[in-house]
Amino acid sequence: MLTKLLRLRYLYAIAVVFTLINSIIFLLVGARHSVDGWARLYRQLLGEEVPNPRLPLLESLDWFLIALVFLIFSLGIAKIFIGYEGSPEALPEWLRIRDFKELKVLLWETILVTMVVWCMSAVARSLNA
Repeated sequence: MLTKLLRLRYLYAIAVVFTLINSIIFLLVGARHSVDGWARLYRQLLGEEVPNPRLPLLESLDWFLIALVFLIFSLGIAKIFIGYEGSPEALPEWLRIRDFKELKVLLWETILVTMVVWCMSAVARSLNA
């Protein structure tokens, strides 16, 4: 019975794959916002009137942090539920998740930073509106 239940842990691979795909998508959106922000800053340096030239750079930080949240969730679920065969020394210290509590704390810290940056960009958006 226990071995049948342990086989179900590979169902979490579905969650891992989709959260990893979400992370990549958010990373690409953040890169697009970064390129747009740098293009706006360049056009402003050339003397063109550009509304909110720095706002896309701040918004790209939001997207990158959201991508990081999804990446941490994906790696944490994979390590806890599916298992990690490699050596823990290959991972950075902050990604050496040993149990679900450490994953929750790491995700909570990352989400808090993301919310602070999102609030900063919302304030910047409202000041320039």
